[in-house]
Amino acid sequence: MYVDLLRKGLKLSHLRLFAELSEHGQLTQAAKALNMSQPAVSRLIAEAGSVVGTELYKRTGRGIQLTQAGQQLAFRSMRVLQEISDAGRDINELKQGISGRVKIGSVTGPAIEYVLPALRQVRLSYPAISISIEIGPSDMLAPMLMDGRLDFSLSRIPVEYNPELFTEIPQLEEPASVIARQGHPLSRETETISPEALLAHDWVLPPVGSPIRTTTERVLRSLGLSLPTQVLTTSSFLFTLATIRQTNAVAPVATSVARSFSESDDNQGSLIILPCEFDLSVETYSFLTRSGQTLTPAAELVATEVRRVLSANA
Repeated sequence: MYVDLLRKGLKLSHLRLFAELSEHGQLTQAAKALNMSQPAVSRLIAEAGSVVGTELYKRTGRGIQLTQAGQQLAFRSMRVLQEISDAGRDINELKQGISGRVKIGSVTGPAIEYVLPALRQVRLSYPAISISIEIGPSDMLAPMLMDGRLDFSLSRIPVEYNPELFTEIPQLEEPASVIARQGHPLSRETETISPEALLAHDWVLPPVGSPIRTTTERVLRSLGLSLPTQVLTTSSFLFTLATIRQTNAVAPVATSVARSFSESDDNQGSLIILPCEFDLSVETYSFLTRSGQTLTPAAELVATEVRRVLSANA
């Protein structure tokens, strides 16, 4: 039977409490975040349990642990509070005209190839919009999108997340290339480079499970080859570039990224794309928002321009 929690007395203060409990896991920390006394928070959580009609938490040696019902209430509470926050942004942007702050997330390739051109156009037409962008792997961007630190992202839904939590618009596969420093021994090859020749060198790869590493391993296995034996694993793209520039290691990266760093003057230290016999293409990424989310006017304007650039290159 459907229970109308608002009619039964669920309040905004209950939602704020469970959002903080989900983050901190301790009544004292939640009380501090809400600027309330611990007895007041204890009364509030007991009141919420009475309204809901079931146990919402259990005490542990380190604080409290939300029950399944408590976790669900906390998740919904964060969603409701984020929507209220977004409503405030909407109203403020409408009062001020097209302005406001937009927070974008993206994996590296689409950020350089599509987001950057879109932002150039937005900055020319709407200089009052402030834009921030987070570049990183999808497993870093997903929680940022879920808790409202991002308005939207160009990324993939990590396997540990329920796809129903997101609104997903699939976009493009992300081609990848193998890069090396200028002057690398393989740069003297006049024809395409065999996988065996690449495997004779050290490789720089992102952590196990990342899309580009998974794709590289899959392609090598399909060719009947073993994986690289000398691998430096790092999640830092800057460290990858530094390593490639200073050693004879090679690394697979998004083709758009490889081009942006190789299309420079032929000076010592720049990068080159190695012409390989095999193709690398990372799984499709998507335009992601939270399920049920309504973008603010400024975010919708920026998202429209990003989608336009994506469509133009589809």
